[in-house]
Amino acid sequence: MGKLYRVDALIIRARDFGEADKILTLYTKECGKIQAIAKGVRKPTSRLRGGVQMFAHSRLLLYRGRSLDIVSQSESVESYGSLQEDLVRLVYASYLVELLDIAVPEREPNENLFLTTLLSLRLLLGDDPELVCRMFEIRLLYLLGYRPYLSGCMICRQVLGTGTFFLDSKAGGIVCAKCSGGRVENRISSGTIFVMQKLLSMDPRQIFRLKVSPEQRIELEKALENYLEYHLDRAVKAKKVLKGLIKI
Repeated sequence: MGKLYRVDALIIRARDFGEADKILTLYTKECGKIQAIAKGVRKPTSRLRGGVQMFAHSRLLLYRGRSLDIVSQSESVESYGSLQEDLVRLVYASYLVELLDIAVPEREPNENLFLTTLLSLRLLLGDDPELVCRMFEIRLLYLLGYRPYLSGCMICRQVLGTGTFFLDSKAGGIVCAKCSGGRVENRISSGTIFVMQKLLSMDPRQIFRLKVSPEQRIELEKALENYLEYHLDRAVKAKKVLKGLIKI
């Protein structure tokens, strides 16, 4: 395998290193999540700067190093720079890429997840970034093999109607009130389950046509947060910032 290789990459984390370098976490179409160093990128004259900013979608030429690969060239494809001009959208974008960083292991490519992430960042510029994040959460679960069963009660197979269900993280799907064992957490109505199904099946570019009530949004956010934390075994720091910012 040669020392030089090219990747289609999204910058999902960046931290300063030394006097002028940055260590980057890249989510790439070809290699999955990898670490790389961009040397001298904090200098005003660096040719790499535009392609290695947070949320940038870039084509990178990397050199295989002993511990970290090295960014040799960068070509910006899409910057999503306007996300950083709006505080709410910036925090939503930060949450999205942190969730991705937590969820995916090193060097396991998933082209569908890569493309879903790029599209979600683009959709965050629309009118409903909250709903975009809910869509990303449930599609992330699906693409990583954690998709919740939503067709009916997992225990008695009661079909969806007008009743109340519960999203059981351990079981991996919804259970009806009769089979819930008296639990009160992760309560989710049939209408909210329908919204989850639509977020999985619809063309993402049509997401802003989906009508979701305030009550459904609350159920959706809480149920997916608990489900994600159970399967990923950790919370997302940016979610706390998001809750404080928009009071969800």
